[in-house]
Amino acid sequence: MEARVFQKDWTGTNASARWPLEGRLTVVAPKLSLECRVDLLFLLDSSAGTTLDGFLRAKAFVKQFVQAVLSEDSRARVGVATYSRELLVAVPVGEYQDVPDLVRSLDGIPFRGGPTLMGSALRQAADRGFGSATRTGQDRPRRVVVLLTESRSEDEVAGPARHARARELLLLGVGSEAVRAELEEITGSPKHVMVYSDPQDLLNQIPELQGKLCSRQRPGCRTQALDLVFMLDTSASVGPENFAQMQSFVRSCALQFEVNPDVTQVGLVVYGSQVQTAFGLDAKPTQAALLRAISQAPYLGGVGSAGTALLHIYDKVMTVQRGARPGVPKAVVVLTGGRGAEDAAVPAQKLRNNGISVLVMGVGPVLSEGLRRLAGPRDSLIHVAAYTDLRYHQDVLIEWLCGGEWGNPHAQGYPHGRPSA
Repeated sequence: MEARVFQKDWTGTNASARWPLEGRLTVVAPKLSLECRVDLLFLLDSSAGTTLDGFLRAKAFVKQFVQAVLSEDSRARVGVATYSRELLVAVPVGEYQDVPDLVRSLDGIPFRGGPTLMGSALRQAADRGFGSATRTGQDRPRRVVVLLTESRSEDEVAGPARHARARELLLLGVGSEAVRAELEEITGSPKHVMVYSDPQDLLNQIPELQGKLCSRQRPGCRTQALDLVFMLDTSASVGPENFAQMQSFVRSCALQFEVNPDVTQVGLVVYGSQVQTAFGLDAKPTQAALLRAISQAPYLGGVGSAGTALLHIYDKVMTVQRGARPGVPKAVVVLTGGRGAEDAAVPAQKLRNNGISVLVMGVGPVLSEGLRRLAGPRDSLIHVAAYTDLRYHQDVLIEWLCGGEWGNPHAQGYPHGRPSA
């Protein structure tokens, strides 16, 4: 692979006295490329919370990224904006002559200081960050916002992030460990967040970012065997309208799979005043029958217990007698607002210990501690701000299911039945 040498010149700044990577930094990095068509807006935190050093680190990251990735025939276009009190688009997307011109523009972006109003910046970036660069029709590229920050926001971020995703923007976050949780809330998934522990580690995130920009999950598990059970919270705390949103989301997910007894089997369990198997793994052998059955699943109301529902799945759904196939990967996707999850951590771990992966989609502005315990491993939790936003997280869910990245040493399931519990 071709290698290039990049030199970072800190002449004219006072950062070298405080940043361990002082003076002229020479970094040997592999030449990367972006094969996809993408419009990319880097959103740099220029607030007092991040500090001048943090801002310069972010600029160095962007400079090395564009030098490593962009070329004359690149299908990617880049823009840069900064924020503190308000958003400033320093380099509009695609409005530069070549990479050296873009780097010179980056050098000229000043540090601004002021409050960290990330939520306001996200909303403004969604509304005007891509400006006249937006392409339409079949030529329309993927539009991505990459947020770089080391400081927590002083304003609310969930609503603006939802606003940005509603405009079909992919949100990615790059930041220090201190802002990991907030970046996960903004992007909607741990898989969309890159965290660094020290300044040098920040530069090591460049290949990972390059991979995330062009990665698109396969259109479902078309050839991969999978036993999949959706578990829907239909308690009174959810309500019938939000339950309808969940049904719509599960139907949309089901369209991504090859549903038949040899590839993907799907079951559905609902819980509220009671736990009920809407249909088992082997009950709906075709996609058409599956879609009809999802629409007919009952809303139960009442008070729900996620722990009881998980034990029901363990005892009465994910069994060979009820259609589960030995040696086939098994997963349970829990959709819940979080109430009634206090008793669920132990049953969830029982499933995991027996080769059944559990992913939690927690809906609401704040995730309860019970829901976090239910999710277990960090990569087994997807935070969704509102039920109407479920559709924006479908790609992440499908990627998790089809990629087999389940944080589970037994992802293939036990081919000869479960070990004794």
